[in-house]
Amino acid sequence: MNNNFFIRAVGIVCMAFVCLIQANQVFAQKYTFAHYDIEDGLIQSQANRFSMDNNHRLWIGTFGGACRFDGKDFFGYSRQNGLPSNFVSAVLSDKGGRTWFGTLDGVAMLYNGKTKNYKPVVSHKGNVVTNIVQDGTGTVWVVMSYELFKITGDKMQPVIFDDSAKVTTIAIDSSGKLYAAVYKSGLYSFKNNKWTLSTAFKGDYGSIPVRKILFDRFDKQKTYLLAWNGLYYINNNEVRPYAPGQMAAVKGQLLSLEQDAYKGLWIGTDNGAYCIFDDEVIHYNSSNGLTDNSIADIYKDADDNLWLGSLGNGIYRCEGSKYVTFDASQGLPDSKIVMALTKDWNDNILLGADGGGLIRYDGRKLTNIPTPVTPKYLKGIQCLYTDKNKTTWIGTSQAGLWQYNKNGFKQIKDSDGIGYNCITADSSGVIWLATSMGGYYIENGLLKQLEGIPAFSSSLVVTGRDSVFIGTQNGIVLSVNKKVVNTFNQNSLKNSAILAMLKYRNLMLIGTDDRGLFTWDMKTGHLKNYTINDGLKANTIYSLIADEFGKVWIGTGKGVNRMQFNPDIKKFTVIDNTGSKEPVFETNQNAILYKDHQIWVGTTKAVMVYNTRIKMHESAPPHILIESIKLMPQIGNSIDTNYTYLADGAKLNYNQNHLAISFLGIYLKNPEGVSYRYKLVGLDSTFCSPVKNNVVEYPSLPPGNYTFKVKAISPDGKVSASTADFSFEIVPPFYKTLTFQISAILFFVLIGFGLQNIWHHSKIQRQQVIEAMKREEKIKIRQQTAEDFHDDLGNKLTRIAILSEILNAKIDQDKTDQRGLVDQIKQNAAALYNGTKDILWALDPKSDNLYETLIHIKEIGIELFQDMPTDFKFEDIDEGLQQIKLPMEYSRNITMIFKELLNNALKHAEASKVILKKASADKNEVVLRFTDNGKGFNCETLTKGHGLHNIKARAKRINAELVIVSETGKGTSVELKFKKNIIG
Repeated sequence: MNNNFFIRAVGIVCMAFVCLIQANQVFAQKYTFAHYDIEDGLIQSQANRFSMDNNHRLWIGTFGGACRFDGKDFFGYSRQNGLPSNFVSAVLSDKGGRTWFGTLDGVAMLYNGKTKNYKPVVSHKGNVVTNIVQDGTGTVWVVMSYELFKITGDKMQPVIFDDSAKVTTIAIDSSGKLYAAVYKSGLYSFKNNKWTLSTAFKGDYGSIPVRKILFDRFDKQKTYLLAWNGLYYINNNEVRPYAPGQMAAVKGQLLSLEQDAYKGLWIGTDNGAYCIFDDEVIHYNSSNGLTDNSIADIYKDADDNLWLGSLGNGIYRCEGSKYVTFDASQGLPDSKIVMALTKDWNDNILLGADGGGLIRYDGRKLTNIPTPVTPKYLKGIQCLYTDKNKTTWIGTSQAGLWQYNKNGFKQIKDSDGIGYNCITADSSGVIWLATSMGGYYIENGLLKQLEGIPAFSSSLVVTGRDSVFIGTQNGIVLSVNKKVVNTFNQNSLKNSAILAMLKYRNLMLIGTDDRGLFTWDMKTGHLKNYTINDGLKANTIYSLIADEFGKVWIGTGKGVNRMQFNPDIKKFTVIDNTGSKEPVFETNQNAILYKDHQIWVGTTKAVMVYNTRIKMHESAPPHILIESIKLMPQIGNSIDTNYTYLADGAKLNYNQNHLAISFLGIYLKNPEGVSYRYKLVGLDSTFCSPVKNNVVEYPSLPPGNYTFKVKAISPDGKVSASTADFSFEIVPPFYKTLTFQISAILFFVLIGFGLQNIWHHSKIQRQQVIEAMKREEKIKIRQQTAEDFHDDLGNKLTRIAILSEILNAKIDQDKTDQRGLVDQIKQNAAALYNGTKDILWALDPKSDNLYETLIHIKEIGIELFQDMPTDFKFEDIDEGLQQIKLPMEYSRNITMIFKELLNNALKHAEASKVILKKASADKNEVVLRFTDNGKGFNCETLTKGHGLHNIKARAKRINAELVIVSETGKGTSVELKFKKNIIG
């Protein structure tokens, strides 16, 4: 036994799971494995060791470094991260969260992102590490170049058996006890700091090179020893060959060994892997879903996933442990869909393919059955049924209804022109048919129609000697004595297409086209609905059947589910949860069959065959962890673009309130199916509804104490055992602290009381005098300004107009361009004069009341719409409004708002009627309303024009509420509201 051989023998890993169909079939059956390679992110394709850490993440050792896999992403570690060599031959994730790597050049330990390398304390002839384990006390042990080492603190100390001892491998049993296999000596155990020979290697087995020790998970008295040339076990402290008859089927060099959750022994070889289960031996290679490469390691993780590491093809996980696949590669007609399944008179499987005819499977091979040449569409088979006389009934889509037995084929008279969807028989032997033309039955060899059935029926179930339920496109119809019972009614199923039905105990199971599965208690009438929220793969249910254990198999629009009934709570539960890379397929209606502990299901891609004897273990729930907490830059801060990672218990300033929290549910079996529920304690009262997104961002959190909590949910509804949480505090600014606020309040209260008595009366008096003087002075200034402005500017504008007329008269008639310029001067002067009238009016103190403002607006409207095809009205202006005084800026802005609205109505709205009125003027507020019947506009899409920006700005300037309602083709309505208590 040389060193190079040992290195090649121990750089190894493997993945798989118990698959179940008989191993004596001629055609190779396909088993489903999830496959990950370098294109998925694996650091290197030669995988040879596995381990799982406390967060349920998978670690993989390869010839090109190590990888951590969380179900979605691979994270690589190599010499660039501090490993002494990229050849990683051993991996261990210990109880303390440390990850150990055995390489060709010693040991490395990774903890909190930092790598530490270990070398022996004394000189050593080689540094090739082949095993790393941690015992029950937490001590880490290493096998390096056939020698055993113990890591204590920062030192790697040798453990001496004797000078010639070669330790080939070590292992830990379920109690945490350490065992070591010593070449040509035996199996040793370590207890109470002492090595004891447990089993001596002698006789024919004195020189077996043990490369793996495996303790049976179900029989604590059994220990397996794997050597390159055989598998052995220990019985009564003696080594014996394991199952020689079965091991004779295992070919090649043996590289790895593992036991799955179903008691199956998996052996990795230099040509794929073998599984020994009960009396069967299944070889997995490239012909049935795995690989022909060497399987260096096989590993069952804490969630019962079985992983296989190949030397050159990456890693595999067994997905289809409960089924095998028949498709074109096994002899099914290429691109033909198996629509129906039944058994013939010899108990063989008959498959009906749409376009592929009738096919027989005798347990060894698939054989096409010759069918009548005419009609040519007999191959379009839709449904099959074999009655108690061993006659097979064949329902087609275009060629009618046929019988098939030992005597051959026979067509039922007058059965053409009908599409057959389902066939069954009642206890008296009457054949019932669900068809495209309603319900039919066979009586005295004749095809008869059942009156009162909707045009299209799709499923049947017999519930009594003379009672048949018929599933239609609009619920269920009951037939008793070949007559429809009109009193039967199941309102909850109305408007549902019933695709499949099954009588189960005292329940009726009903599969619908889009509402999932219903269970109907026919005694109590209770109806319960199961959907994808309960673990179903789809809400379209095509087929139903029960196995010998009472489990219900459900063919859906996206695969097959299995449900188990709990009679105590009278409820079904989905008990299977397949993996992420299981092929998605659509099952076919009523194409399902039970035979000899197998469920056959016809799909749009292949025929799936499930083994009912395999006991399905409940899937473990996901494991949840918080990946990172990022303190993000503040929104709107273009200078700060950096973010920092926070630790639990972080204390942040009030302006450090933008956080992004990333979390992950570790669920290696189906990572894409994981959903999350989270809440931020201190902000949220309950957990949110399940979401797929694993990042949540809080852009502007107020000061306070917070704890973020999150839990993960598997596709079948199992919630993570723990809730990941992260706590932090956002400290308020000093001026928002309670102490500061109380102190400030007390200070100002005292100051206020002190000054109140001193200044109260004098202040009031001064204010009254000053206000009176201001008002009087303001009125004088305004009045003088208005007069001066009117006299000066008015005279100048009038003079410009007169001079323009004189100049125009002196210009020759043929000089039209010069006359045009003079006309423009005259028109602009007139326009400027008219514009000054609004300013002069606002300056006049007489205009400081609501009455004068409305009269002025009315005059503007009359002048604007004069000689125009628009009817203008201003209603409800009474002299009592003179009592409502307005500040100058109010009267000015109100006038300009409605002047703009009037201009819009004339220029843009093309309105034939414009109405202005005072809608109300009570004690608290004044409401002015403007309406037109013009063409209107879309308030949401209009971004500019029509002066709306100016109108809104003027309304805001006087603290008024402006409501604009408009719709294209339906005119415009505007309300202006302002409080009287803001009116001076």
